[in-house]
Amino acid sequence: MRRLNRNYWRLGWVLAVNGAVVVLQLTGPVRSYHDQQLLHQAMRTAPPVFSYWKELFSDPWVPVLGVILLVGIVAEVRRNALSPIFNVSPFTFWLVLAFRDSFYSKQLLLIFPLAVVIVVDLVFYAFAFRRRQADAAKSC
Repeated sequence: MRRLNRNYWRLGWVLAVNGAVVVLQLTGPVRSYHDQQLLHQAMRTAPPVFSYWKELFSDPWVPVLGVILLVGIVAEVRRNALSPIFNVSPFTFWLVLAFRDSFYSKQLLLIFPLAVVIVVDLVFYAFAFRRRQADAAKSC
């Protein structure tokens, strides 16, 4: 399997972005439950029964995206040539969905940060593949 060059900036970026998204997804049900608890306390009603796993798997794409992002981190640590697929495609897919849904909801706020993540990822991987081609040309 072909390997990318070692770039600690790219590795740090992938760890920070993918790790932050995975942590936010894993803590999302807890934050949502806490907000519901505060609302029910203010209204002086009993909060509903909470199941972390039920909430986490209520949207089947949440665990799938989390696994893809974790695989992207592992692929980047191993400098696998497939790491751009695992690290760029989830955010690109998310951007397409944000564009589609921006006409119906407030998803417009997601477009700029997703575009920044995609552009930075593409710049890192463009340099990595350009350097790999230059190294291959030198060895020939």
